[in-house]
Parts: sequence; structure tokens; C-alpha cells
Amino acid sequence: MAALTSGLGLLGYLLFPLLLASPTWVTSVSRRHPKSQANSLSGDVACGQPVLQGKLLGGEFARDQKWPWQVSLHYSGFHVCGGSILSAYWVLSAAHCFDRGKKLETYDIYVGITNLEKANRHTQWFEIYQVIIHPTFQMYHPIGGDVALVQLKSAIIFSDFVLPICLPPSDLYPIDLSCWTTGWGMISPQGETGKELLEAQLPLIPRFQCQLLYGLSSYLLPEMLCAADIKKMKNVCEGDSGSPLVCKQNQTWLQIGIVSWGRGCAQPLYPGVFANVSYFLSWIHYHLQTTPDPPRILPFPSSSPKNTLSIFVTIMGHLLVL
Repeated sequence: MAALTSGLGLLGYLLFPLLLASPTWVTSVSRRHPKSQANSLSGDVACGQPVLQGKLLGGEFARDQKWPWQVSLHYSGFHVCGGSILSAYWVLSAAHCFDRGKKLETYDIYVGITNLEKANRHTQWFEIYQVIIHPTFQMYHPIGGDVALVQLKSAIIFSDFVLPICLPPSDLYPIDLSCWTTGWGMISPQGETGKELLEAQLPLIPRFQCQLLYGLSSYLLPEMLCAADIKKMKNVCEGDSGSPLVCKQNQTWLQIGIVSWGRGCAQPLYPGVFANVSYFLSWIHYHLQTTPDPPRILPFPSSSPKNTLSIFVTIMGHLLVL
């Protein structure tokens, strides 16, 4: 995740006591109560409803079935970003996770995995067919338009351990909802990378307060959300980019954000900044509804060298299909 640097500013320090109180929103918008099927992009598979209902910095280890939509994006055999499952062929992530100067074949997607060093019988590995970057990303790079749709070459096999997340309604305003983020990012400012999937509950922070904390040199666009637990010092860090920020409403989880950027690594006074999924909802639906499925060819293991995990997961994926 990109690290931006500048001074906190006097207003940021004056605002700090307000952030220690329970977060509130300036404008109240009525909440909708969508049924999971209405937001599902995967046919008969219910989105946002893991079978199991109940370390980022200060985070906790996540159980295998708790966040079944979480994916790991690998580049040349190494985890670089997270993402979330939208449907059998589509994954949502951050645009800055993909370098256009690098070959698409060097990226892989893993689902059904919580430990990056150990695959299990639920783990599936996928090659990427194409990546669709939001058109404003180049205009506002490196922070704006930070959304990417990843189309897989073959379909995900859903199970209790692998399920899609629901997209939110366009008018959802997440007031008083329980919101969490997950990822394999660094678990300390010194650069120690986590191997286990971590989770953290992050209260949402009004954008005007977030802007005051960051100061004038880091402008927050209307398409952005801020979240962090100032009291418990929980926040996102490098390696969490692309991972989802999800909120629970009526027993259904909705993805409201995508980990995008921040300042440093989990700095307590600088909330994590997320791409607002509702802001990009029309663009997401357009591509998912109009883009044809890729040719249905069973992928075979690549001849290029991969790490042990990639090879093991490939074999496991084929055994599951058979």
C-alpha cells in the first residue's frame, strides 16, 4: 500500500480527542435491508453469508470459514495484495496492485486459503484472464480510481470455505454497522509480514475528520472512505492493499471499501483510506454484466518456476475438479 508523508498539522492534533469518542456521521441516510440474493452475482450461491458467524497491526488471526471471500494475489510466487470474490469468474481488488509493465502471466489468485505457507483441501489456484482498471486511476494515480476487476481463466468452485461477498446498495451509508478488514499485511512497522490471514474491526471515520488528520498535502477524494481504531491502534498496512472492508447488516456482509492507501504503516493518527465501493458500483456492474466469460479451457500448471505453495495448490485444485 502506498505510503504518503506530510505533517499532521495543528487541526489534526486538536481533532484527536474527537476521534477517541464513538464515531458519528454528519448526515443520516436511511439504511436499506437488502436480501443477500438480491446482491449476489453468483446465481444460487448466497453472498455475504459465511457458515462460521462468529494480524493487521493489533489484529487477530482469522478462522478458515470466517471470511470465505478473501483472496490472495501473488506476483512471481509472492503475496503482494488481497482481494475479494464477487462471483465465480470475478475478483475485486485495488488498481495499484497491478503494474502494467509486468506480464499478466506472472500474477496468480488463491482462494480458500488463510495461511500463505500451507495450502489445504479447500484452496484453489487460478490464472488471470484479464484485469480491468478503472479509467480514472491513471488520472489520479497513485491514489484515485484505485479499483480493479480481475477476471479469472476458470470458474471458482464454491464451498463453505469459498464464497462471494455482497456488493452494497448504492445508497448505503454505513452508520453504526460492524465493519472489519482482513489481510496478510505487515504485522509490525519493522516490516514483518504475516503468514496467517489477520482480521481487525475498524470504526469508520467521517471524511472531514480524516482530511483534517492528513492535512492539506493529502487530499481525500469523494470516492474515498476512512477507517481505523484509534483507541486500540488497529489499522491497515502494506500487503493489505486490495483487501475488502466489509460491514454486517441483517446477518449479511457487504463490501463497502477496498484497502487503498495510508501514511506509513498503521500510524495511529492516520486512518487507512479505502476506495468507496458504492461510488464505483455502476462501473463494477457494467463490466460484470457485459463482459463475456473467458473460453472454458481447464488450466494446466504453468511451465514457469513457481514456489512450492503454488505447485501444491495447483495439484489440489485439479483434484477438487476431478
